[in-house]
Amino acid sequence: MKTRIQQSVLKYRKQRWLNTRQLAEKAGCTPSFISQIEKGTALPSLSMVGKLAEALDISVSQLLAEESGFDREHFCLRKKDRRIVQYPDGKTTDQILSSNISAKKMEPLLSVIEPGGVSGEGEKMTHPAGTEEFVLVLKGHLVFTIDDEEIRLGKGDTLLFKGEIPHRWENRSKGRAEVLFIFTPPIW
Repeated sequence: MKTRIQQSVLKYRKQRWLNTRQLAEKAGCTPSFISQIEKGTALPSLSMVGKLAEALDISVSQLLAEESGFDREHFCLRKKDRRIVQYPDGKTTDQILSSNISAKKMEPLLSVIEPGGVSGEGEKMTHPAGTEEFVLVLKGHLVFTIDDEEIRLGKGDTLLFKGEIPHRWENRSKGRAEVLFIFTPPIW
């Protein structure tokens, strides 16, 4: 069974008449990595998902979106119906707390981060200019690095910053962290 990311990368690459080499050049990776993603033998890091979306000239939410005709001004999303995104390292899962994200002005995520979980292997993320990221640690501890400043957050601590500033996070503790992220506008 193909994953959402496999289907989307292949679909949007073909719609834009790009071969794997051209997409790889635009996203800053190798053509073989694009092929591995499309075949389901590799999963991109969260940072690479952002680069792929930018290279394909779409939002991350479009790249990960489920097809849905649901379009209301308000709605209830039951816990059992949340979409779950598993990070490639297997130590982090995101629960998308809203559906039809591309039609909204913010995007809330609940991240469950096991010890050793990181946002990306050694690389910092950036989001498009004009985005903001809000963080609330609900449980555990998390270390954020924004530019070169390291900020240690514990339960109840918050952080608000411009998404275009290079950043990453890591759970260096021995316990699980649960973190509420809110992005505006939606980026994933």
